[in-house]
Amino acid sequence: MFVNLEKIADFLDGELPNGAKMLDIGGGDGALVERLLSRRPDLAVTMCDPAPSIGTFLSNANRARVKLLPATYLNDVTGRYDAVTICDVIHHVPVEQRDAFFKSLAESCERWACRKIILKDVEPGGVRAMLSLLSDWHITGDKHVVLFSRADFAAMARRYFPKAQRASAVPDWPNYCEVLSW
Repeated sequence: MFVNLEKIADFLDGELPNGAKMLDIGGGDGALVERLLSRRPDLAVTMCDPAPSIGTFLSNANRARVKLLPATYLNDVTGRYDAVTICDVIHHVPVEQRDAFFKSLAESCERWACRKIILKDVEPGGVRAMLSLLSDWHITGDKHVVLFSRADFAAMARRYFPKAQRASAVPDWPNYCEVLSW
């Protein structure tokens, strides 16, 4: 109802290089990674999330292909990654902690030798975005959720990734994708 994961997986599929090592930050239940891996057997995926249980929507076949890092924050992840995906995460980060999140992301990308970030989030405005927000507030109980606009992302990108080229797409309004590469 809130997002067409097939359209988002289509977008990610087109952005990830062949044989990519991908880090999915805040992967949660793994529903998007499941769809992506079903299309892309060449990907090697690591999922990290501060939650103690992640990847519950991964099929047995795809779960074997994903390194799960539950109860793990991005600054604790080691390794090398070709791309980082961050899908429906930033609106859950409290507004006053978003700068620290992006600063940590920039520092971590240096450590990981990563040169590509793909972010998916929800643009404020419209009925579907409001329903998504209300669902977070009243169904999941996440009362501090504040949607993260494309303009907010552009400001963070300029601040923490000043040399990056930015590309935008809206594969499933109000769900948008932003790509930083450098």
